[in-house]
Amino acid sequence: MVEFRFEVKARDAAGRIGKLSVNGKTIETPAIMPVVNPKQLIVTPKELEDIGFGMIITNSYIIYKTPELREKALELGIHGLLDYDGIIEVDSGSFQLMRYGDVEVTNREIIEFQEKIGVDIGTFLDIPTPPDTPRERAARDLEITLERAKEAEMLKNIAMNAAVQGSTYPDLRTYAAKKLSKMNFEIHPIGAVVPLMESYRYKDLVDVVIASKLGLRPDRPVHLFGAGHPMIFALAVAMGIDLFDSASYALYAKDDRYLTPEGTKRLEELEYFPCSCPVCSRYTPQELREMPKEERTRLLAIHNLWVIREELNRVKQAIKEGTLWELVDERARSHPKLYSAYKRLLEYRDYLEKNEPVTKASAFFEVSEEALRWPIAQRAKERAECVKSKFPETIEHPIFGRIPKYLSLSYPFAQSEGEEDFTIERPGKGEARDYIMAIAEYQFGEGAGEAFKDAFVELSRKTGMPRQIKAKGKHLATFRAEDGLLTLGIEGAKRLHKVLPFPRMRVVVNSDAEPFAKRGKNVFAKFVVDADPSIRPYDEVLVVNEKDELLATGQTLLNGEELKLFQSGLAVKVRRGVGG
Repeated sequence: MVEFRFEVKARDAAGRIGKLSVNGKTIETPAIMPVVNPKQLIVTPKELEDIGFGMIITNSYIIYKTPELREKALELGIHGLLDYDGIIEVDSGSFQLMRYGDVEVTNREIIEFQEKIGVDIGTFLDIPTPPDTPRERAARDLEITLERAKEAEMLKNIAMNAAVQGSTYPDLRTYAAKKLSKMNFEIHPIGAVVPLMESYRYKDLVDVVIASKLGLRPDRPVHLFGAGHPMIFALAVAMGIDLFDSASYALYAKDDRYLTPEGTKRLEELEYFPCSCPVCSRYTPQELREMPKEERTRLLAIHNLWVIREELNRVKQAIKEGTLWELVDERARSHPKLYSAYKRLLEYRDYLEKNEPVTKASAFFEVSEEALRWPIAQRAKERAECVKSKFPETIEHPIFGRIPKYLSLSYPFAQSEGEEDFTIERPGKGEARDYIMAIAEYQFGEGAGEAFKDAFVELSRKTGMPRQIKAKGKHLATFRAEDGLLTLGIEGAKRLHKVLPFPRMRVVVNSDAEPFAKRGKNVFAKFVVDADPSIRPYDEVLVVNEKDELLATGQTLLNGEELKLFQSGLAVKVRRGVGG
């Protein structure tokens, strides 16, 4: 029985903080698995665990082909062999196949061996086709990979990777992703991309990743094989990558190279360490240079691991704060090829918009020309144009141009910073209802304003801003001070349910969840049977049963497509149920 769960906890751009559980062991994603060479341990797996790496990757083919290691692994299991209690993923020998052209093991043999030694996540023997391979060969290799995937699916009794291949042909990547998504696998690595990263072809990497993501199920984690330099983490996570692995920490250390979030420096170039990790706070560059090679390599490897861990934490904090695009923008300027990749990513508007939250904890900062191409800015301008047809009175915004006056209190228009200040106008006498109706149109779509046409809006005595929205003595909604959008009460949800045709803003749950939703309990993904495809992360939604009877209202963490596919985790944080 495969024990595997993946759920989303927070998100920004197409990135997400997730919870991945395998065989009773849990890590938070995005996460990196340091590569452990079982023949040469510069940093031991136990030390990796102590530093905070709850997942590692090693090579089952090397263990299989080394008699002493093979015997020990079969006797003690992979966790005993490596003395590591966390999650252990293994490669199958595909990397050796790409590097050397051949391996001495069959797909069946390596899968069965992985199971015997008790790995947590296995990998079948796919064919990694390098970049720029002739299309005919890439297509042929891909068909072999898909045949081996079918064999693995029949054989496997453990959680398993199914790598997306297809060289540098986006259509082959999408085709492979769609085929593998229909099979019973847990994680999807994007394979054969190390040569792209080694040659700084980050723009091509973006094309490969997005082509793969377009075909993959969104409820499965995606692993970027061989990516481990911290300068790429923010961009990769913004594309939708959940897992990384790399031996870079050790390989760079052997070459006296020192990792930073902006790039790599040679130890000989450094007079000061720009870091406060346990290594850099104890030694100077000169002291490290004077050490014996083996000791220096080990200490540099530990520093490199700290920098990798720190940058991933920085990325996760940016997701929590809603500032991932700002971090991507900053990191992209550390290398011209990375900057080019960042601009290429912004060309994938539809993919990005589908995953972009509708509101964020942080204000919108116009940090660069690219900021106006971020999906939150593009969506805001498009929705504002739609609102103009009913609320034509406009004002000039220094970042977004002419916007409807009655959206001037709402995200991102009011919560933005650019070169010029934007003065927020408080509602004039008798205007507050128009603000609420315009915000409803902007937030819930065309026709939503009708639900509030007879509303009375209470204004704060202190600030003059809208607060509670009522009608006929009943609470309809709350105007949120932090982003100027609406949180629905149950009466407001009932009105919205009447004016918006099915399936607009609906999350449909099965009969098992119905009584709980009515009582105001949260809705979990496994109980969702349908959803409006236009729902975006952090939208306020209507929870209904299969007869379209209103049950509750709340905020969703997932977009419309994800709501239908995820089987783990929270789907809607319910605020109010019809039963109180």
